[in-house]
Amino acid sequence: MFHLSYHPLVLVMYLLALSFATQANAEQSAQKTDTGKSIAVDLCQACHSFEGADQAGTVGPPFIKMQQRFPEREKLRAIIYDPQKALKPHTMMPPFGRHGFVDKTQTEQLIDFLYSL
Repeated sequence: MFHLSYHPLVLVMYLLALSFATQANAEQSAQKTDTGKSIAVDLCQACHSFEGADQAGTVGPPFIKMQQRFPEREKLRAIIYDPQKALKPHTMMPPFGRHGFVDKTQTEQLIDFLYSL
């Protein structure tokens, strides 16, 4: 009996479609990371050092091993939104989310970039 799923042409078409979908996901992920890097360069590099920064910030901790340091995205999201609540009341870090410097989408893009470091 002939099974369409075993036909070589169907298999090739399936693999091509899978390849295109994987490539599209990789491109979307890279775009998010690039946008997040742009946000980090604009808002973070004056205080934090990280790969790709034009300045060597020395006020805050360096952005290294961020996903290991903050395995829960919610914690990092809370710090970006309002570090005075998430960290300590007198931190020098501005509340980027609370003051409207970044919206929810930009915050997620920034976290995507930070997790790539």
